[in-house]
Formats: sequence, structure tokens, C-alpha cells
Amino acid sequence: MKKTQGSPATLVTALIPAAGFGARFHEGGPKALVPLRGKPMLLHALERLAASGRLKSAVIAVSPGHEDAFRKALADAPVPYTLVEGGVTRRESVARAFRAAKIENDDDLILIHDAARPLVDPVEVAAVVDAAARSGAAIAGFSVVETMKRVHGGAVVETVPRGDLFAATTPQVFRAGLLRTAVAKDGGPETTDDAQLVERTGGSVTVVLTSRWNIKITYPEDLAWAEAFLARA
Repeated sequence: MKKTQGSPATLVTALIPAAGFGARFHEGGPKALVPLRGKPMLLHALERLAASGRLKSAVIAVSPGHEDAFRKALADAPVPYTLVEGGVTRRESVARAFRAAKIENDDDLILIHDAARPLVDPVEVAAVVDAAARSGAAIAGFSVVETMKRVHGGAVVETVPRGDLFAATTPQVFRAGLLRTAVAKDGGPETTDDAQLVERTGGSVTVVLTSRWNIKITYPEDLAWAEAFLARA
């Protein structure tokens, strides 16, 4: 995979929450280790992040008791990595990975990426990192094309204008000081991504428009779609 060109000033530490089992997806071991065209989803994601030319190291939050399986899966990891025990929730896993990274400079950049997004485009990763270097916080996302309905009790209660709606994905990149402040606050169980924590502290988050290929593997059909995508690449 061809790397994009980067400069030392834009290198980041990646935090990758990979402790989930994906009950909606499969039964068995960690979801991040499910094979995709012969290698774990997590390794696909890490290789694509590294191919951006922006990644210097990674801290990966994994399910307790599966550390050896992760080490085996990451035998050919493209960057140095550290494993840390993940939490019950994604937010807790990110917080533990952040603490393990031991970032002291508040201006350093931290990249957070879902292990279950193995098709992320390295060029788009670099674009998000560079946007965060300028603004302090940036996320990947794509514009919503479907008609959006708000539903209650099985019935439509509102059609939501989609003109200014974006689907937030990862990577999400933040200055370490901004993320530290956001993680320290109680986001509550309804928090679904890291940018939401930053938003609640009053921080401004830049959205970098990216492709729709960066899907999150959630259901079996998503894996089949990813297999077909990689077969054509």
C-alpha cells in the first residue's frame, strides 16, 4: 500500500478501541480479530492508518484475556504498539488507552479510530490529521443522502432536513489537551463518539468530508461487502 507524504510535525499517536465482541455481528472472540481476506480487521485498519504517513505509534484497548491473540494478530504491525485492557464501554476503552499513551505535551495530536473500520483511506486519514493540526479538532464524515425520519413508537413524528447533516465516522483527531479535558468530564451513557465529548466542553470540531467507503463492520453483510470491495481493489 503506497504511503502518503507526511512531515514530523503532523505525526500522531493512535488510540484504537478494540475490546468489543460485536454481539450483532458474530459469536466467538473479539470482533477486531475477525478475518477479512486472510487477516484481522484490526490489522487492515492499522496498516491503512500507517500508510497515511502520519502515524508514529498506537495504543490498542483489547478485551481482557485475549492479549496473546492480539499480539499474534499484530505480528506484522506497521508501527510500534502497546496493548491496554479495554473497558466495558467504548468511551472507557478510549480513556484507558489515552492514559496509557502518557502524552505530556497538550499540543500533541491524538487520533482515535474504530478497529471495525478496516477500509479507511490513507489519504483521507492524512487530511483529517492535517485539519486537526490547524484547528485542534477534526473528524471524518460524509454527507447524508437518505431522507431522515425521526420515529417514536414505530411512527414518523418528523422528517429531518438533511442539508446540514453529516454521518460522523473515524478517524477523529484532537490536540491532547483538548481531549484530556473532554475525557475527564462525564459524558453519560448516551455519548456515542469522542467528538461529542469535545463538543460538550465548548470545543469546535472541524468536519473533513470523506468517502462513504469507510464503513463500520457491524453486521455480517458488512463483512461480505468489505470482502468484495477489497477483491476489486
